[in-house]
Amino acid sequence: MQVEKVREFRKFAKEVILKVLMKMDSDYKNYEKLEDYDGMQKIKLELIPKYEKLYSEFSNDISENIDDLDDEKIENLMSIINDIMKINNINIDFILDEIEKRERLKGKSGAETVEKLFKFQISELERTKEKLLERANLILDKEEKLEAQLRDAIQDEEQMKILDKLIIIRSEWGKEEKKIMRCQSNLDNLKETIGKKWTYDIYGTIPQGQLKEVFNSQMGKENNN
Repeated sequence: MQVEKVREFRKFAKEVILKVLMKMDSDYKNYEKLEDYDGMQKIKLELIPKYEKLYSEFSNDISENIDDLDDEKIENLMSIINDIMKINNINIDFILDEIEKRERLKGKSGAETVEKLFKFQISELERTKEKLLERANLILDKEEKLEAQLRDAIQDEEQMKILDKLIIIRSEWGKEEKKIMRCQSNLDNLKETIGKKWTYDIYGTIPQGQLKEVFNSQMGKENNN
Protein backbone atom coordinates (compact mmCIF):
# COMPACT_ATOMS: atom_id res chain seq x y z
CA MET A 1 0.00 0.00 0.00
CA GLN A 2 2.85 2.37 0.91
CA VAL A 3 4.64 1.62 -2.37
CA GLU A 4 1.48 2.38 -4.36
CA LYS A 5 0.95 5.61 -2.43
CA VAL A 6 4.50 6.75 -3.14
CA ARG A 7 4.17 5.76 -6.80
CA GLU A 8 0.99 7.82 -7.22
CA PHE A 9 2.52 10.77 -5.42
CA ARG A 10 5.64 10.66 -7.63
CA LYS A 11 3.45 10.55 -10.74
CA PHE A 12 1.47 13.57 -9.55
CA ALA A 13 4.55 15.54 -8.48
CA LYS A 14 6.38 14.81 -11.73
CA GLU A 15 3.43 16.10 -13.76
CA VAL A 16 3.42 19.33 -11.76
CA ILE A 17 7.16 19.81 -12.33
CA LEU A 18 6.77 19.10 -16.04
CA LYS A 19 4.12 21.79 -16.33
CA VAL A 20 6.44 24.32 -14.68
CA LEU A 21 9.33 23.28 -16.93
CA MET A 22 7.07 23.58 -19.98
CA LYS A 23 6.20 27.16 -19.00
CA MET A 24 9.87 27.98 -18.43
CA ASP A 25 10.78 26.49 -21.79
CA SER A 26 8.14 28.66 -23.44
CA ASP A 27 9.33 31.76 -21.55
CA TYR A 28 12.92 31.05 -22.62
CA LYS A 29 11.90 30.88 -26.27
CA ASN A 30 9.98 34.16 -25.96
CA TYR A 31 13.02 35.86 -24.40
CA GLU A 32 15.11 34.41 -27.22
CA LYS A 33 12.84 36.00 -29.85
CA LEU A 34 13.07 39.32 -28.00
CA GLU A 35 16.86 38.91 -27.71
CA ASP A 36 16.51 39.40 -23.96
CA TYR A 37 19.72 37.63 -22.95
CA ASP A 38 19.35 38.49 -19.25
CA GLY A 39 15.95 36.81 -19.19
CA MET A 40 17.32 33.81 -21.06
CA GLN A 41 20.25 33.44 -18.66
CA LYS A 42 18.05 33.71 -15.58
CA ILE A 43 15.76 30.93 -16.78
CA LYS A 44 18.56 28.69 -18.07
CA LEU A 45 21.02 29.07 -15.20
CA GLU A 46 18.84 29.85 -12.16
CA LEU A 47 15.29 28.57 -12.59
CA ILE A 48 15.37 25.49 -14.82
CA PRO A 49 18.18 23.68 -12.91
CA LYS A 50 16.11 23.71 -9.69
CA TYR A 51 13.15 22.07 -11.37
CA GLU A 52 15.35 19.72 -13.41
CA LYS A 53 16.63 18.33 -10.14
CA LEU A 54 13.11 17.82 -8.81
CA TYR A 55 12.02 16.21 -12.07
CA SER A 56 14.98 13.82 -11.90
CA GLU A 57 14.18 12.87 -8.31
CA PHE A 58 10.52 12.18 -9.01
CA SER A 59 11.37 10.30 -12.22
CA ASN A 60 13.65 7.78 -10.55
CA ASP A 61 12.40 4.31 -9.74
CA ILE A 62 11.16 3.91 -6.19
CA SER A 63 14.31 3.68 -4.12
CA GLU A 64 15.34 0.83 -1.89
CA ASN A 65 14.77 3.19 1.04
CA ILE A 66 11.03 3.18 0.47
CA ASP A 67 10.44 2.50 4.15
CA ASP A 68 12.01 5.88 4.95
CA LEU A 69 9.18 7.62 3.11
CA ASP A 70 6.55 7.54 5.80
CA ASP A 71 3.25 9.45 5.68
CA GLU A 72 4.76 12.51 7.35
CA LYS A 73 7.58 12.81 4.80
CA ILE A 74 5.17 12.34 1.92
CA GLU A 75 2.95 15.09 3.37
CA ASN A 76 5.98 17.42 3.64
CA LEU A 77 6.90 16.74 0.02
CA MET A 78 3.28 17.27 -0.99
CA SER A 79 3.37 20.60 0.82
CA ILE A 80 6.32 21.63 -1.36
CA ILE A 81 4.45 20.56 -4.49
CA ASN A 82 1.36 22.46 -3.32
CA ASP A 83 3.47 25.61 -2.93
CA ILE A 84 4.82 25.17 -6.46
CA MET A 85 1.26 24.75 -7.75
CA LYS A 86 0.10 27.93 -5.99
CA ILE A 87 3.02 29.98 -7.31
CA ASN A 88 2.38 28.77 -10.85
CA ASN A 89 -1.43 28.88 -10.63
CA ILE A 90 -1.86 25.13 -11.24
CA ASN A 91 -4.87 23.26 -9.83
CA ILE A 92 -5.24 19.59 -8.85
CA ASP A 93 -7.95 18.72 -11.38
CA PHE A 94 -5.79 20.01 -14.23
CA ILE A 95 -2.86 17.82 -13.14
CA LEU A 96 -5.09 14.76 -12.75
CA ASP A 97 -6.46 15.32 -16.26
CA GLU A 98 -2.93 15.69 -17.62
CA ILE A 99 -1.84 12.44 -15.94
CA GLU A 100 -4.79 10.66 -17.56
CA LYS A 101 -3.89 12.15 -20.97
CA ARG A 102 -0.23 11.13 -20.59
CA GLU A 103 -1.18 7.53 -19.86
CA ARG A 104 -3.72 7.43 -22.68
CA LEU A 105 -1.34 8.95 -25.24
CA LYS A 106 1.71 6.92 -24.23
CA GLY A 107 3.56 5.82 -27.37
CA LYS A 108 1.65 8.23 -29.62
CA SER A 109 2.13 11.60 -27.97
CA GLY A 110 4.13 14.66 -28.87
CA ALA A 111 6.91 13.46 -26.56
CA GLU A 112 7.81 10.64 -28.95
CA THR A 113 7.59 13.02 -31.92
CA VAL A 114 9.92 15.59 -30.37
CA GLU A 115 12.39 12.91 -29.22
CA LYS A 116 12.54 11.53 -32.79
CA LEU A 117 12.97 15.08 -34.11
CA PHE A 118 15.92 15.69 -31.79
CA LYS A 119 17.52 12.40 -32.86
CA PHE A 120 16.96 13.22 -36.54
CA GLN A 121 18.52 16.68 -36.11
CA ILE A 122 21.53 15.15 -34.35
CA SER A 123 21.96 12.62 -37.14
CA GLU A 124 21.75 15.36 -39.78
CA LEU A 125 24.25 17.55 -37.96
CA GLU A 126 26.69 14.66 -37.60
CA ARG A 127 26.48 14.04 -41.36
CA THR A 128 26.99 17.74 -42.05
CA LYS A 129 29.98 17.85 -39.71
CA GLU A 130 31.52 14.82 -41.44
CA LYS A 131 31.22 16.52 -44.85
CA LEU A 132 32.67 19.76 -43.48
CA LEU A 133 35.64 17.89 -42.01
CA GLU A 134 36.25 16.14 -45.34
CA ARG A 135 36.31 19.52 -47.13
CA ALA A 136 38.55 20.97 -44.43
CA ASN A 137 41.03 18.11 -44.83
CA LEU A 138 41.18 18.70 -48.59
CA ILE A 139 41.91 22.37 -47.95
CA LEU A 140 44.66 21.47 -45.47
CA ASP A 141 46.17 19.09 -48.02
CA LYS A 142 46.23 21.89 -50.61
CA GLU A 143 47.80 24.25 -48.06
CA GLU A 144 50.48 21.69 -47.21
CA LYS A 145 51.36 21.22 -50.90
CA LEU A 146 51.54 24.97 -51.47
CA GLU A 147 53.79 25.42 -48.44
CA ALA A 148 56.08 22.71 -49.83
CA GLN A 149 56.12 24.48 -53.22
CA LEU A 150 56.93 27.76 -51.48
CA ARG A 151 59.92 26.23 -49.75
CA ASP A 152 61.25 24.96 -53.09
CA ALA A 153 60.51 28.16 -55.03
CA ILE A 154 63.50 30.26 -56.01
CA GLN A 155 62.13 33.10 -58.12
CA ASP A 156 60.39 35.98 -56.31
CA GLU A 157 57.63 36.00 -58.89
CA GLU A 158 56.97 32.31 -58.33
CA GLN A 159 56.93 32.80 -54.55
CA MET A 160 54.40 35.64 -54.86
CA LYS A 161 52.06 33.51 -56.95
CA ILE A 162 52.22 30.71 -54.37
CA LEU A 163 51.63 33.18 -51.51
CA ASP A 164 48.55 34.54 -53.29
CA LYS A 165 47.20 30.99 -53.54
CA LEU A 166 47.99 30.37 -49.87
CA ILE A 167 46.04 33.48 -48.87
CA ILE A 168 42.99 32.17 -50.76
CA ILE A 169 43.34 28.66 -49.32
CA ARG A 170 43.73 29.93 -45.75
CA SER A 171 40.69 32.14 -46.23
CA GLU A 172 38.73 29.07 -47.33
CA TRP A 173 39.99 27.20 -44.27
CA GLY A 174 38.86 30.02 -41.99
CA LYS A 175 35.33 29.84 -43.43
CA GLU A 176 35.21 26.05 -43.08
CA GLU A 177 36.51 26.27 -39.52
CA LYS A 178 33.68 28.64 -38.57
CA LYS A 179 31.11 26.30 -40.13
CA ILE A 180 32.57 23.32 -38.24
CA MET A 181 32.54 25.21 -34.94
CA ARG A 182 28.95 26.35 -35.48
CA CYS A 183 27.89 22.81 -36.41
CA GLN A 184 29.66 21.37 -33.36
CA SER A 185 28.04 23.94 -31.09
CA ASN A 186 24.57 23.06 -32.40
CA LEU A 187 25.38 19.37 -32.05
CA ASP A 188 26.55 19.79 -28.44
CA ASN A 189 23.42 21.79 -27.57
CA LEU A 190 21.11 19.18 -29.09
CA LYS A 191 22.87 16.29 -27.35
CA GLU A 192 22.60 18.18 -24.06
CA THR A 193 18.91 18.80 -24.74
CA ILE A 194 18.01 15.21 -25.58
CA GLY A 195 20.01 14.06 -22.55
CA LYS A 196 17.43 15.82 -20.37
CA LYS A 197 14.29 13.73 -20.72
CA TRP A 198 11.99 16.55 -19.61
CA THR A 199 12.76 18.52 -22.80
CA TYR A 200 10.52 16.16 -24.76
CA ASP A 201 8.54 14.64 -21.89
CA ILE A 202 6.77 18.01 -21.50
CA TYR A 203 4.89 17.19 -24.74
CA GLY A 204 3.61 13.86 -23.43
CA THR A 205 0.05 15.13 -22.94
CA ILE A 206 -0.26 16.54 -26.48
CA PRO A 207 -1.44 14.29 -29.35
CA GLN A 208 1.10 13.94 -32.16
CA GLY A 209 -1.27 15.46 -34.74
CA GLN A 210 -1.94 18.52 -32.60
CA LEU A 211 1.78 19.06 -32.01
CA LYS A 212 2.50 18.87 -35.74
CA GLU A 213 -0.16 21.57 -36.34
CA VAL A 214 1.56 23.81 -33.78
CA PHE A 215 4.97 23.22 -35.39
CA ASN A 216 3.61 23.94 -38.86
CA SER A 217 1.91 27.11 -37.61
CA GLN A 218 5.11 28.34 -35.95
CA MET A 219 7.17 27.58 -39.04
CA GLY A 220 4.64 29.45 -41.16
CA LYS A 221 4.91 32.53 -38.97
CA GLU A 222 8.71 32.41 -39.10
CA ASN A 223 8.68 32.14 -42.87
CA ASN A 224 6.36 35.14 -43.15
CA ASN A 225 8.61 37.32 -40.98
